[in-house]
Amino acid sequence: MKDLTGQSWISIMRWRTECFERFGAVLDLPIVRWPDPDLCGILRPGQRILDVGAGAHKPLKKLVAPVTDSYFALDTDPDGEFDYRSFEEIPSGVEFDLVVANQVFEHLSLEHAFQMARSAFGRLTRGGHIFATVPNAAHPVRQRDCTHITAWPVNDLYSLLRSAGFDVVFAGRYNKHPLTSNPVKRWIVRTVCQEFRLDWCDSILIVGVKPI
Repeated sequence: MKDLTGQSWISIMRWRTECFERFGAVLDLPIVRWPDPDLCGILRPGQRILDVGAGAHKPLKKLVAPVTDSYFALDTDPDGEFDYRSFEEIPSGVEFDLVVANQVFEHLSLEHAFQMARSAFGRLTRGGHIFATVPNAAHPVRQRDCTHITAWPVNDLYSLLRSAGFDVVFAGRYNKHPLTSNPVKRWIVRTVCQEFRLDWCDSILIVGVKPI
């Protein structure tokens, strides 16, 4: 059986299982810093970066400026100035070393998310990486946004990248605000999370690579 994206449910279930076997449940994922100034040690001088869903202020551009000035923005926001409004606008033959989709996939339907993942794969060089972040579906309130269309548990985000052809090399979680330093409150938070399969980290980060 296939869904509207053209993906086999058998394949998706296999990738969900593969994700759990490699990374465990969401509470097993390492807590990382994001945004990471050197993008987890992957960013290299001169690399070409495509920032998908860049936002009008392009915060990623400032982050990577000390390492590379080959930054390109893709976004549909009518109030912003971007290099591209869609993948179709990118000239034929132009490739990138890194694609970043920071808090983007949750704003897309399932079908459009698969299309974007495949488009990103097609525009990457061999050995190029994709950084995808989404709100953590295990967080108790993170999905409460009227612009959020699709929730992405870590195993489904993993499946999304695998379906597009990526090898997933890292999965982690991060939070904009540190966990309380109060030991009693920390114990309560951790106990509640374990009992109800919740997570205080508000976002998920997955890194994929295009096979060489």
